[in-house]
Amino acid sequence: MTSHSKRLDYLDLLRVLALGSVIVFHYFFNGISKGTVTSVSLPGFAGIAKYGYLGVELFFLISGFVILYSTQNRTAREFVKKRFIRLYPMYWMAIIVIFVITNLPFWSNKGPQLSKALWNLTMFPTAFGEDWVDAAHWFLARELQLYVFVTIVLAIGIGRHLPNIFSWWAIIICFWNLFDLPQFEIWYFSGYFALITGGAIIFSIREWGMNTLRGVSLLAAYICAVETRMTKSVALADHRNTTYNKYVVAILVTVGFLLILATLNSHMSSISFKWAGIAGAITYPLFLVHGRLGLLSIQNLANDSNKYLVYPLVLIVVIAIAYGLLRLEKKLLATRLFNR
Repeated sequence: MTSHSKRLDYLDLLRVLALGSVIVFHYFFNGISKGTVTSVSLPGFAGIAKYGYLGVELFFLISGFVILYSTQNRTAREFVKKRFIRLYPMYWMAIIVIFVITNLPFWSNKGPQLSKALWNLTMFPTAFGEDWVDAAHWFLARELQLYVFVTIVLAIGIGRHLPNIFSWWAIIICFWNLFDLPQFEIWYFSGYFALITGGAIIFSIREWGMNTLRGVSLLAAYICAVETRMTKSVALADHRNTTYNKYVVAILVTVGFLLILATLNSHMSSISFKWAGIAGAITYPLFLVHGRLGLLSIQNLANDSNKYLVYPLVLIVVIAIAYGLLRLEKKLLATRLFNR
């Protein structure tokens, strides 16, 4: 690996930006539009907030960017161990916290049943016919699908070819989606993986330079990501009782690619903030708990006259819970069990 391979504070800032847009989407549009929150009405900026879901697309780009870094000089077993520790302990704690808090007796709407919470501990409850405890957690299923693919590549001993594999993957996905070929329920033809491969290709360019394959595959990843996100926005609009301007969607996806491409600039890569690490780290637990706990609190405590007081308080509380989970995780990972 070159000297570029180090933690980037800039990526942590992008994680905060991505999660911030998702929280705005959930609190100020989606929860109200879908009827999960009926105690407040849509704000005047709902037409902007409804595009906040595209923060998830930025998360996918970031995931692709960091995945190659996380596989360097690691066996399949080491990769699985690192990814397991990165995802599951925090996720389990978040599910427990969500289950306990949402089932407190003073809420007007009861939380999930114990059986549903237990199936959610697998991180793929839909495989067992159960819904997510928090619908926003679907993102994690795509992450697991990515990790399964990478683990197989490492296990069969061709991990060194991953940069080229991601490039060809992007080209195949683009071809498959543009020509509307049958996907046979294969996860890896999804447009979300166009975003993931796009991030991985940008990392490859940053580390090993531009070549023809990387240039063509980056263009393919971008075209496929934009095309599939524009198409997806139509179905999402019907589901969310709204309309989306597909050209606005295209512009925002383009901005996501440009933000990741900015890592190729040495000045952007050298950005340093003392608090960036903790800010980036807290995005995962905050992502896990903000939806179900935040919307439940808004539904029970907020109305149109006090909502701009309740919203900041709710956000402070969920951030405090996320920070507490982060501290608890640190202590758990320091125990003998996880060290072994």
